[in-house]
Amino acid sequence: MPVAPPEAGRQLTELWTFFAVDPVGVPLARRLARVPWVTPNRLTALALLLGVTAAVLLGTGHPRGAGALFLVRYFVDCLDGTVARMQGTCSTRGAFADLGADIIGVTAGYAALGWYVVERSDLAATWGFALLGALGLYNWLLGHRKRLAAEAGLGSGGSAHRWRRSRGPVGRWVAFCDARGVSAVPWAVEMEIATLGLAPLLLPADLLPAALLTALAFYVVADLLNARRVWRVAAHLDAAA
Repeated sequence: MPVAPPEAGRQLTELWTFFAVDPVGVPLARRLARVPWVTPNRLTALALLLGVTAAVLLGTGHPRGAGALFLVRYFVDCLDGTVARMQGTCSTRGAFADLGADIIGVTAGYAALGWYVVERSDLAATWGFALLGALGLYNWLLGHRKRLAAEAGLGSGGSAHRWRRSRGPVGRWVAFCDARGVSAVPWAVEMEIATLGLAPLLLPADLLPAALLTALAFYVVADLLNARRVWRVAAHLDAAA
């Protein structure tokens, strides 16, 4: 019996990127793209350096500086792709380097958050290891999902983000996001910004264990959703074969 293919996922802009980064980042990238010595790979290297430095600051007991630096890291991380498109220098190697820098920066940040919290609270180290494990599984499932979806011609294999329209504020919000190609719900980027950027920067230290547990809960849910999507795309490929 033929299996109906899953709906192709839509590539959308993250909420944090649209509202907090692009209004400043796009005009700045337009200027940087005209500077000869500014290249996407150098911006990627700078983002990696900022991410590792933020992790070191957090791990050594400087959460406010770490949070501020992580926010800057994400801003620079968004610039490299925009500059590459404006310069016409997009490449597979550049995308690989950007992904590697992103994974290293985020993983180092969560490892430092776990270290900071365990050293200064009653939270068991098991929770920190659980977060790193859930994060590693998320990265693996995400990469596997995208590879299978590309093979099946289903885009990234993620959610189609086709929400049922309703009246009231929710309906207007969905319509606003649809018209601009923006995700209507926060997801991984917003979780990283909240737990590695805003929480260390703005919250008192005794609330950071709650930030760690919130991140763990998110990645468990995200892993389950990604596993379900991988299973559906794999079933479609098996049926087609």
